[in-house]
Amino acid sequence: MKMYKSTNIRNVAVVGHGKTGKTSLLDACLFDTGAVKRLGSVEEGTSSLDYEPEESKRGMTISTKLVACEWGEFKLNFLETPGYPDFVGDVKGALAAADSALILISATSGIEVETEKLWQYAEEAELPRAFFVNKMDREHADFTSVVEELRVRFGSGVVPVQVPIGKEAAFQGVADLLTLHMKIVPNRNDHEYIVAELPEYIKGEVEEARQQLIEAVAEFNNELMEKYIEGTEITEVEVAAALIEGIQAGKIFPVFCGSAKQNVGVKNLMNGIVEYMPTPYFKVSIGTSPADGEIKERKTEDPFSAQVFKTIVDPFVGRQSFIRILSGDMKGDAAYYHVNKDESERIGTLFTMQGKQQFNLAQAAAGDIVVTSKLQEVKTGDTLCDKSDPIQYEAISYPEAMLEMAASAGKKGEEDKVFSALAKQQEEDATLIVCKNKETRETLLRGIGEVHLEILAEKLERKFGVQLKLTQPRVAYRETIRKSVKVQGKHKKQSGGHGQYGDVWLEISPQAAGEGNAFTETIFGGSVPRQYIPAVEKGTEETLAGGVLAGYPVVDVKVNLYDGSYHAVDSSEAAFKTAAALAIKKGIMEASPILLEPIDKITVTAPEYYMGDVMGKLNSKRAQIMGVDSKGKDMSEIQARIPVAELFKFATDLRSLTQGRGSYSLEFSHYEPMPEKAAEKVIAESTAKE
Repeated sequence: MKMYKSTNIRNVAVVGHGKTGKTSLLDACLFDTGAVKRLGSVEEGTSSLDYEPEESKRGMTISTKLVACEWGEFKLNFLETPGYPDFVGDVKGALAAADSALILISATSGIEVETEKLWQYAEEAELPRAFFVNKMDREHADFTSVVEELRVRFGSGVVPVQVPIGKEAAFQGVADLLTLHMKIVPNRNDHEYIVAELPEYIKGEVEEARQQLIEAVAEFNNELMEKYIEGTEITEVEVAAALIEGIQAGKIFPVFCGSAKQNVGVKNLMNGIVEYMPTPYFKVSIGTSPADGEIKERKTEDPFSAQVFKTIVDPFVGRQSFIRILSGDMKGDAAYYHVNKDESERIGTLFTMQGKQQFNLAQAAAGDIVVTSKLQEVKTGDTLCDKSDPIQYEAISYPEAMLEMAASAGKKGEEDKVFSALAKQQEEDATLIVCKNKETRETLLRGIGEVHLEILAEKLERKFGVQLKLTQPRVAYRETIRKSVKVQGKHKKQSGGHGQYGDVWLEISPQAAGEGNAFTETIFGGSVPRQYIPAVEKGTEETLAGGVLAGYPVVDVKVNLYDGSYHAVDSSEAAFKTAAALAIKKGIMEASPILLEPIDKITVTAPEYYMGDVMGKLNSKRAQIMGVDSKGKDMSEIQARIPVAELFKFATDLRSLTQGRGSYSLEFSHYEPMPEKAAEKVIAESTAKE
């Protein structure tokens, strides 16, 4: 594939709710640009894009694909993204690399849950947006209703630039609102379409839609507004220029339509992307100076700089880094400065991709998206640049992973292999979090949702041959006491020769919450020799740490050694350590022991109309509601205190309750006594494991 100038490149993130036809659309783009000879089909398993086993099995995209299409003198870098919310990390990465977002809408379903979230993500990334209303050939497809729904939800800047010709099974093409011609596909397996004059029966509808388009672009263009008010004719060139200006300003959001599966309207869409959507040539990238943190700007003609927005780690294919070139040109088999590591990195061959197919590139210009291998130290979000004029770009922001599970090896002896494979998948998927809980000694794995972790387990087995076991995490409970006791611990054993003898009297008392444990001694008269007191303290600490009631650490307890006895021959440090352990176990059980459970501060954000259901769910999980605040744009925020034990799979519950629109964050708050019935259950489970 040849090198394209920045002005002739379009980088488009293709996003949409699951099953809106993103893969089918790009299969059609590959076919129409001559990249493939057969129109791929997701249903028939012939798609050029869903090639990973996990994708074929479920019929859905789970990772971003680069689909580079040569359309005339232009290169269209499409980034196909997953529609399922668990893989939002890939969507975020694609939006960071793109210059515009194409949001797919089903003509039969209209706006769906993910549509609104994807719009918001693109808006946060300050990307121009366009819509493609797909599946116009389906029963109950209604273009007018979908457009009205889009305008209600996203504003009057949403305007069609074409309207469908025919409806449902009779859908056969589109009418262009700028040229006032219709484009019909006579043979849907052919690359060509027919341009013809509009028939009389559709002229009224087209003229009405064209007036709506002119009104929209005239709202922010004073010259067009004057002409519109005066009734002066507005030319196609003037409308197109204002349309481009409005799209790039983020005020106009054009609507295209078609049927990806039937390959109708796809060529018109690619033409529209070339004509109306922004080129990377004018983009100014903002970063910072590694030396002093000062803001720096990069234009496409400036010295080389680029950012990695996706990484693939595969034991067979190797490591692949997807790179957006932000300024300057990039060559393969060359060395570049890796700002994040302060060292030089040599890249391998540069190539572009059409799904799975790779095409080598000798060189690529600013604005292009390329892939390379061998970058072992470069991670997603890292910056490569010219060392003589370094710049560092801000790391890509990802949503917080909310579903937490305990991770372990499915087979004994494979722990190292499993956790090594997990580390590699973390490099590929920045939304995965792996950490160690020092208290429960479990490895915890956090992901976006259940499907996310389920597919992760499948990938690990396929790619690395290891089995990942996911279970409910243990809760780091605590034990404490509510009254003071005095108790004796005596260890006496005679088994020939020297025996074992240790005798202690301990006073065990509760301390204020958060004060921790304390050990003191008030021995008089040498009832316990000084050399054995450290052993008593050690036995006390170890026994408290191991737990007495249910195997959890005992906290906020003061232990005082005040008396005891010894044997001149049989006493030893080990004997006194054992005696102390006996006394602690007996004393704790006599001192009204209770279980303490960890409480988190939870902040739940969701649309106002789901607040009742969310609060009901929180109440059912023993949460204490602290307050509810309005967050604007019909969103509300709940602050509450919730037991950690009740949080397992709350991420799944919240998604179900809010149709995926809710999110939450956690922060540890404190420990508090556990309700008696709940504590009895935990104690019984602990006893059963012994």
